[in-house]
Amino acid sequence: MKNKRISLIVSIALAIALLSTAMLAPQTALANSGGGSGTLIADGDGLAGIRGSGTVSISGNGILWIRDHDGDASINVSGDGIRSDLPNGWIRYSGFNGSAVVSGSQITVALSGYSIHLKATGTGQFVLRGNGSYTVEKNGIVVTGAWTEGAEVQSIP
Repeated sequence: MKNKRISLIVSIALAIALLSTAMLAPQTALANSGGGSGTLIADGDGLAGIRGSGTVSISGNGILWIRDHDGDASINVSGDGIRSDLPNGWIRYSGFNGSAVVSGSQITVALSGYSIHLKATGTGQFVLRGNGSYTVEKNGIVVTGAWTEGAEVQSIP
């Protein structure tokens, strides 16, 4: 049990670090590919995280992390979980079992756990680690894929 908890904490920290550092690099997502918006839909068990601008709807069980980088986000969380307001604007829901809708110009949303369903529309980058599948759609082009065991940062094309 202790090894699982440590692995979970390391996975969450790695994903948050990857999402944070990826956003410091030049944006290769929608802004550099003609604008517009894309949609990511993902279902699985493990870790699902996204950072960017737009709207993220996420549900499942585990630990939910939310950060509003620009101070303009609309955050609606329902279900069970213990909320903790952390340094640097992070909000954590431990024991999360529910859903959240977060919209803003620069947000990060991550859920580590199981029965995760994520739908995000906008511009950004995402990490999906564990077992599951995803679909990204932009301007009628659909790309599908599987979650990986490595925490690879990907852009909404």
